[in-house]
Amino acid sequence: MIKHKNPLQTIILGFFFFFILGSIVLMLPVSAKNNLSFINALFMSTSAVCVTGLSVVSLSKLTLIGQLTILFLIQVGGLGYMSITSFFLLSFRKKLSYEDKLILKESLNYPTMYDLLGFFKRILIFVLLCEITGAVLLSAVFYNKFGAVGIYYGIFHSISAFNNAGFSLFNTSLVAFKYNIIVNFVVMGLIVLGGIGFLVIDDIILFRAKKVKRLSLHTKIVVSSTVFLIVFGAFFIFFIERNGMLQHHGIFKDMLVSLFQSVTTRTAGFNTVDISYMHSSTLFLFVILMFIGASPSGTGGGIKTTTAFVVFLSIYSYIRGEEETTAFKRKVPSEVIQRAFVIFSLSSIAVVFTSFVLSDVEKFPFLSVLFEVVSAISTVGLSVGKHLSLSSEFNNFGKFMIIVLMFLGRVGLFTFSIALLKKRKSRSYKLPEGRVFL
Repeated sequence: MIKHKNPLQTIILGFFFFFILGSIVLMLPVSAKNNLSFINALFMSTSAVCVTGLSVVSLSKLTLIGQLTILFLIQVGGLGYMSITSFFLLSFRKKLSYEDKLILKESLNYPTMYDLLGFFKRILIFVLLCEITGAVLLSAVFYNKFGAVGIYYGIFHSISAFNNAGFSLFNTSLVAFKYNIIVNFVVMGLIVLGGIGFLVIDDIILFRAKKVKRLSLHTKIVVSSTVFLIVFGAFFIFFIERNGMLQHHGIFKDMLVSLFQSVTTRTAGFNTVDISYMHSSTLFLFVILMFIGASPSGTGGGIKTTTAFVVFLSIYSYIRGEEETTAFKRKVPSEVIQRAFVIFSLSSIAVVFTSFVLSDVEKFPFLSVLFEVVSAISTVGLSVGKHLSLSSEFNNFGKFMIIVLMFLGRVGLFTFSIALLKKRKSRSYKLPEGRVFL
């Protein structure tokens, strides 16, 4: 295991290790029917570890070994390599060192060292239950359609969905199952459970077990904002596409399609319709929803629901002239507000800059490039590409930029900045204030 005195730097180095390891395995003749170039292998490996789902090579072009490699990288990326390492160490009754626990804490985004292993074990059981249940239900559907291989399809798509990866063994994702109730609701359920965040799941588990008296402010914000964004997205997709992509097969089926596309923007990457045929206004709505993404300590990406909630709420409170930002009768700490604005600003700058560069270099419409950039940095995997992702039509420079975005999106721009920059020592004095006009 890679170790470093800074746990954040260790996590980053761990990601790099699996990027390269996955690339090497995918470049082997046993992994692909046609040999992959290094840039394509690196792209697929990074997309899997970062649980993004953007592809430059169809999974049908990979052998069983290649597909299982992708699946392994998805699981490592979704839970974090330190979680996998800790699982094996604890399975063999090995004790975790203090340094290992620090890395595990940062990997899981757990706030304290108290009850860290208890939290880890509860979450591990929850993950296994979700993925196994999803695999059984999906396998039942796929078995009827594909025979014994359908069981493999069920396992693959269950793990991919829970980890918000969006990789599918079907060339058209889940388009063939757009009206299948079981596939739709199982996949949507896995996406939401994986993306809502382990902190929220654990809080609900402890609350139901009566080990805590009330749900935390974090849980209330995540659940309320998640429900709002899903309903908001589904309504507007249905409203905009009622005379477009929706085929008027009845309001229930049309709403099912709209709901699935709204849920998948939680950084999942699956789709049940060809989104390249959607209205530009719908695609821009997707960009907004993808940019917000899932919730902290989960398997999804984006700036996170809590960040968007705090930014919006603090702006609303400031305009109203309120001295404090409050939510659910609790004060939001000023440090959290500052961090939310930094995350929002860094992500916005990264999106604008890379979209500007790629649209000029690759000569694609700006909205298409913007969509791909946000999909990459938010680790979503949706794309308006006609065959695979739009990235598959990029040159090597464009593909490399998307690789960097996927990495930054999975690690987090804020986390990466902290790990990269040394903390400045605090001053023992205060500087006089100067006047700045806004």
